[in-house]
Amino acid sequence: MTDHDGQVREFLAAATLHRRDIDRFLDPAEPNWARFDAQLGYLPHDSRVVDGHGGATSTYRYGALGERLVINYQDRHCRLHSFGDSFTQCHQVSDGETWLEYLAANLGEPIRNFGVGGFGVYQAALRLQQVQATADGTEYVILNIFLDDHYRNLDSYRLLRVGSAWWREQRELPVGMFHANPWRHVRLDASGRLVERPNPCPTPESLYDLCDTDFLIETFGADPIVQLLVAGQTGDFSFIQDQAELANALGVEFDPSTDEARAASARRLYTACAFRSSIEIIQSVREELARRKQRLLVLLSYPGGEVAAACAGQPRADLAFVRRLDALGIDYVDGLAAHLQDFEAFALTPNDYVDRYYHSHHTPAGNHFFAMNVAKPALINWLEPRPPAYRGEAGS
Repeated sequence: MTDHDGQVREFLAAATLHRRDIDRFLDPAEPNWARFDAQLGYLPHDSRVVDGHGGATSTYRYGALGERLVINYQDRHCRLHSFGDSFTQCHQVSDGETWLEYLAANLGEPIRNFGVGGFGVYQAALRLQQVQATADGTEYVILNIFLDDHYRNLDSYRLLRVGSAWWREQRELPVGMFHANPWRHVRLDASGRLVERPNPCPTPESLYDLCDTDFLIETFGADPIVQLLVAGQTGDFSFIQDQAELANALGVEFDPSTDEARAASARRLYTACAFRSSIEIIQSVREELARRKQRLLVLLSYPGGEVAAACAGQPRADLAFVRRLDALGIDYVDGLAAHLQDFEAFALTPNDYVDRYYHSHHTPAGNHFFAMNVAKPALINWLEPRPPAYRGEAGS
């Protein structure tokens, strides 16, 4: 066993779960934020969690289709669905405080919210495909993409990247927050082609394998994300030397000559794979929706740190991705650009500006900003006919 192999074993040993973690997650009598799903890993579940801005308790409730509870205009026909991660689900706020509900109240029509905290672009797209292929599918579809979602496409077991320290902090909370378990995911082969991979733990019983360090080593020991995570701790990026063909296929600068050069090459390649996978997924979703005469709009969301960095004049992390959306003619709305425009109206530091809208996720004020300044301007003219509130109609 090499030193690197030993570090991988140590990393996975630290990530080995306790059986009580799985017992609690699978117990229908336990208060849990999420429930197991064979394809997607997990889906959200009714719960009340003390996680809101100012110490508020957030109420999470879900409808018959698994969507977050519709508050505004629930008695009217729905023609708009939204999919994404926690910035779509609107984690850390209660049902009526999501940007989708603020937006629905303003537009005068309902919006179903199928966001799931922790999902990547691929997992959100799988859920989109499941819903939109049914009789409940809508003519208009929003795919909201957060900056980390690109990387989540590649995670076979996201809890490994989130970190065992995070899970140890969550383990004893009154409401079970277990999620980020294994799920369907994607990778790029040596030619740069997108390859879909199955869930390595597709049954409730198989989740108990996550309590076995030997299983983790056998299943995830050679995983490139695990290799990258361990290399970040040890400085040994020698594993990247086998990735020259993929780097060449993606046009990524590749230099395996020194430790520093290998580390930089590994990070460039990881980022390139993440963004390339999202582009491939978005194109596929757009084509599939078009065959059903359904339209796609992509909304781009960002963490507070990225917003603060942009307001301070730093270059955006996803510039190449945004340029690719432009080149492909994909309809999208840039949430970062909206924040930069808004920032100009304040005499604040970038961090003070971000504090107006973020509490890890968006605060209610942040969701209102996203609804009114990011989503609404695009939707008014995108929806045909226009939303009820913007048709110039008056009367009884």
